[in-house]
Amino acid sequence: MEVDPTPPLSPIHEFIPLDPELSKPPLSLPLPLTASGRPYRQRRIPRRFADNLPEALAPAPTHDESQPEAGVAGPARRVLLIVRDRLVTIANSFGVWREYPHRPTIDPDGSLSLEELSNSHRVPSNLSESSPADLPVVSESSPNSEHPFYWPCQNATIWRVMAWLNNGKTAKSEAEATAFVETVIHASDFNKDELLGFNAHRENQRLDKALSRAALKSQFSESSVGILVPSGDPKVPAKTFSVPGLLHRKLTSVVIDAFNDPLSHLLHFSPFKLFHRNPLTKKEERIFGELYTSDTFLAEHEEVQRHGKLPSDDLSCKREKVVAALMISSDSTHLTNFGNTKAWPIYLMLGNLSKYFRSLPNSGALHHLAYIPSVS
Repeated sequence: MEVDPTPPLSPIHEFIPLDPELSKPPLSLPLPLTASGRPYRQRRIPRRFADNLPEALAPAPTHDESQPEAGVAGPARRVLLIVRDRLVTIANSFGVWREYPHRPTIDPDGSLSLEELSNSHRVPSNLSESSPADLPVVSESSPNSEHPFYWPCQNATIWRVMAWLNNGKTAKSEAEATAFVETVIHASDFNKDELLGFNAHRENQRLDKALSRAALKSQFSESSVGILVPSGDPKVPAKTFSVPGLLHRKLTSVVIDAFNDPLSHLLHFSPFKLFHRNPLTKKEERIFGELYTSDTFLAEHEEVQRHGKLPSDDLSCKREKVVAALMISSDSTHLTNFGNTKAWPIYLMLGNLSKYFRSLPNSGALHHLAYIPSVS
């Protein structure tokens, strides 16, 4: 008896025809070609040329004022003495971290962006090459202002001409002339009839007179300083000379202005120590780069917290006691690019602000404290 070697197919072995569309090989997208017909090559920058972008320090968890104070349980109050509230942050990608002796109430570095950490200054896209960057921006006067925007000039036309004249550029180039026509002559409020009898020297005198009565100068007081000058002869005693004309402001008023400055949100009131771990030797080392990371600032902050006086008018004051690090500098300054007119100002700046912001030329971190007179 012959036996068929092929067993009968069960229902699960039945062949199901495939979809002809699924049986086709997948289509591959054509590679982009260059002008010569060759495919583009993916180029990568060598690793030795890759730069590490700046990175802010890890944010420190701040003290939440809305949370109940430590040691408060229900209506009964008790005194809880905190000897040390030390806080250590995590290290960033560069191996840098901070160590706070006390938990900070605010971390000004926690909100810094990459643009603020880099030293590249981008030019706004709305400024063309022909528009002068030093020309003051025309803005409508606010309802609370008693002067129009062109004050102290008599009208907007004269103000535009004087703003172009005193924009700080002594050499008027072709670009400056083009900017003069675009920003002054073609202005909607320009009127040639308002220039009848115009005199630039008289308008500058008017401007100087108006600035002499400004609010900033009214804050200065004038005093005389006695200087003991030696005679050069041991037998002749030194003689005191009085130097008049020293303009100065109250130190407390300058500190108040610095705390109300637009840069005040970047001030460091809680000092800390900065550390770095060497990726090769794994050795920890202290970093000194800011005034508020120095041992002197830390010691003074601790002294203020322990023995600092409270306001006499409010003994229950719970506001934070901080240290204002005053830095004073002075240097002779030429007022013009020609002639010998100069001034000797004394500036005040806060060491609570990072040097990377404080040293920027246009940061506004310097505050006028005094002006030394020049005598012959």
